[in-house]
Amino acid sequence: MENKKINIIEYKNGCKKIILNRREALNSLTLDMINFLLKKLKEYNNDKETKFVIICSSNQKSFSSGGDLIELSTHSKTEGGVNSVIKQIYYLDHLIHTFKKPILSFVNGIVMGSGVGLSIHCSHRIVGDNVRWAMPENKIGFFPDVGTNYFLSRLGSIGLYLGMVGPHIKSEDLIKLNIANCYIPSNQFEETLNDLCNNPMIEGKNEIDSILNKYKKELTIDKKSSHIEKYNDIIERCFNRKFKSVSEIFNNLKNEILSNPDLNEKQWAINTLSNLESSCPTSVCISFDSIHRSLHLNINEIFINENRIGSRIGSRQDFSQGVQKVLIDKFHKPIFSPSSIYDISQTFIDSFFLPLNDKKKELTFSTLISKL
Repeated sequence: MENKKINIIEYKNGCKKIILNRREALNSLTLDMINFLLKKLKEYNNDKETKFVIICSSNQKSFSSGGDLIELSTHSKTEGGVNSVIKQIYYLDHLIHTFKKPILSFVNGIVMGSGVGLSIHCSHRIVGDNVRWAMPENKIGFFPDVGTNYFLSRLGSIGLYLGMVGPHIKSEDLIKLNIANCYIPSNQFEETLNDLCNNPMIEGKNEIDSILNKYKKELTIDKKSSHIEKYNDIIERCFNRKFKSVSEIFNNLKNEILSNPDLNEKQWAINTLSNLESSCPTSVCISFDSIHRSLHLNINEIFINENRIGSRIGSRQDFSQGVQKVLIDKFHKPIFSPSSIYDISQTFIDSFFLPLNDKKKELTFSTLISKL
């Protein structure tokens, strides 16, 4: 069975391989792709003949650059709003998170936004050599979603940094943080996939692990190879989980710029503060709160919160302005309102987490299973 943007190959050993194939758009996910994936994964989850599922890309340059944000922005002008799109995305990611069978993602190249959601919830998260991973939604007036708050909230200061700033990180960082749990050199992806798809002895996780271990390699994770390892100490100082407000983070970054004798750390602080100041203030404050609130929530509760936030923030002028200026016009300085974190009240941020007025727009789940 095929879709113009997604290819499906079904193997005799019970493997179902899903290949993202929207190469011209770096596999950005449209609503029809999301719905197709949701339909197929529901089918495979209940199909006795399906032993496991693989999600990969036809393009080594990009696993998926995320959701089609231009398409999402156009939905903000319709009656259903962005809710009609993001609900489907969240149902898909929740299904992957709670999938009853092994589900593997093979990631190389660009992986951002909804591409992160498609891969991070898999039981086996394989990365190659050229990964560029990020959650940069604050830049365009949205926020880090797709269930990443489950993971970011459990990474302490590093999670706050990744969610609020959206830096690009590599395979070494992902392995260090357990966002990925297996590294295989990119030039061995094809051989690994062939082995998995054609091995007649696979019954479940044990056989899959055995095959992956044949190709799995150890990565050297040090200050030279890992952004997180290199800047871990200053990240801990500036994004301390004990901070009660975004302003404390800003103030600590400013102090590092003024007083840190280490030139590398000083430059990191300059770049990080500049990044935050050019992001949407509302988005930055929401991501701070969302990550903090998610620490003691289960995956269902986190997706419910993300749906409430996304439905509201996606209908704001900040989002449509961010998409237009950053993604369409390629002008990197949209005018956001409020224009500063210091103009944002806690009451305003709290309002994004409230139940939606229309109960039909809320997410509902029948399972609380979490295998991660």
